[in-house]
Amino acid sequence: MRVTGTLHLALPVLTLTLVIVAHMMRMTRAAIIGVLGSSYVEMAKLKGSPPLRVVLRHALPNALAPIASVVAFNLAYLIVGAVIIETVFVYPGIGQALVDAVRARDVPVVQACALLFAVTYIVLNLIADLIAIGTNPRLMHPR
Repeated sequence: MRVTGTLHLALPVLTLTLVIVAHMMRMTRAAIIGVLGSSYVEMAKLKGSPPLRVVLRHALPNALAPIASVVAFNLAYLIVGAVIIETVFVYPGIGQALVDAVRARDVPVVQACALLFAVTYIVLNLIADLIAIGTNPRLMHPR
């Protein structure tokens, strides 16, 4: 029986995303709950703003810095997890190339794959730091 379409991607995608989505939701909730205790959020509530507006306009923009760092960390986890998923489900990709290079003791290919993973991780963390700086005016203009 041949599986057509994108149905063959369901199990690998679920394998990679279930843990990550749960972690991101928990960290987002914790960040927003931490911001909801702030004085400016309390003032917005006292002025009579609807709860959804308080969360979307006041709490969420100020909670973006920790959320961005969690997203960057989880994306790095996805990249490393892709090695395992490509090996288990026999998909061609950089993860499978890394595993094949390790089996063949091809050091330059292993180094190149490791370099790609490291550069991706550094770029993701850089983007998370830039988002944190952009969303927090105190970090944008230090004294």
